[in-house]
Amino acid sequence: MLGQAVPRLAGWKELARPVRDPALVRQLAVALLAAALLELVFLRLITRIGVHLPREEAVSSGIRAASFLGSLAFNFGSILAIALVILLLGSTVLRINHGIVRLLLAVLSAAMLGGLALTLSTGSATADALFGLTATLLVGLLGLALVRQEDLSRQARLALALMVFAYVCYQYYTLAHLSYRLLDYPSVPPMSVPALRLGEVLVVVAGGAVFWAWGVERWRRAGLAGIGLVAVLLLAVGLSSASSASTMSILALWTTGLSLFLPLPFYLLSLGLYLLTLIACWRSGDAFWTGAGLLLVLLAGYMPEATYHHLLLLLGVVFLGGAGRWAVPSHERTNGPFPIG
Repeated sequence: MLGQAVPRLAGWKELARPVRDPALVRQLAVALLAAALLELVFLRLITRIGVHLPREEAVSSGIRAASFLGSLAFNFGSILAIALVILLLGSTVLRINHGIVRLLLAVLSAAMLGGLALTLSTGSATADALFGLTATLLVGLLGLALVRQEDLSRQARLALALMVFAYVCYQYYTLAHLSYRLLDYPSVPPMSVPALRLGEVLVVVAGGAVFWAWGVERWRRAGLAGIGLVAVLLLAVGLSSASSASTMSILALWTTGLSLFLPLPFYLLSLGLYLLTLIACWRSGDAFWTGAGLLLVLLAGYMPEATYHHLLLLLGVVFLGGAGRWAVPSHERTNGPFPIG
């Protein structure tokens, strides 16, 4: 029924006036990406790994500093993410010319922001459920709308659809357990674990789809330095697999939200193709919003830990779907995977 309510959005080319200073959105996106990277390194990696290190004074001081910087980046990134979500959702609502879709998107956006405010202020399970449900519906609606654009390539539609469905699978697992807890049901929700694993499979497949959509024509632009960096990262992940399986799984959950229940080579191949595409997009000069979207989805992880990470994924989907095109100043517009009409 939802699919019938989302017709092909030809209105993307007949949209309302963009923001007065479109370069500001790009600057906010760059600041958000920097904050999200710092949060990943200092808060999700160094601080957590430091808990298991010897309690020497130098180590403890370093961990405290990393925790402070990571928390600062987390808070700063959260503010930027909320601002960008409000700005982009508001612009998207104004730009869609189909009344039903516009109304549905406006209602879901308002409900999600209301749920976000409640969960941040109260921390109640009901508020978490409201935010999670509306965020899932919003990502699904935007995904359906964006993949139906005529100027989006078939490969890009597939990659975007895989990311959206992976997120929906994880959210089904989370929201099902949360709902059962709210209703005091002692049993396990039906199909929750298979849905969680299906989503992880979709994440792995999405790595190849991303390369097919945006990396095939650009991977050479990554250069020797980019290819070397990807090789080093894959080697580090491969060597870390020599440690105990539990340690490797915990590190994967901390960074990407993956449980690694599939054979490791599948994850390495998917990660390598994804990172190569990401670096190539950044270095190509004509795919800023694609690169930004890929990085935000990667930083959000398959299992978003906080509301902030859900917002990162939402923004990543929006950028990959081409909604960032309206924020590009006219002198920077080039024909990329999302040509500007």
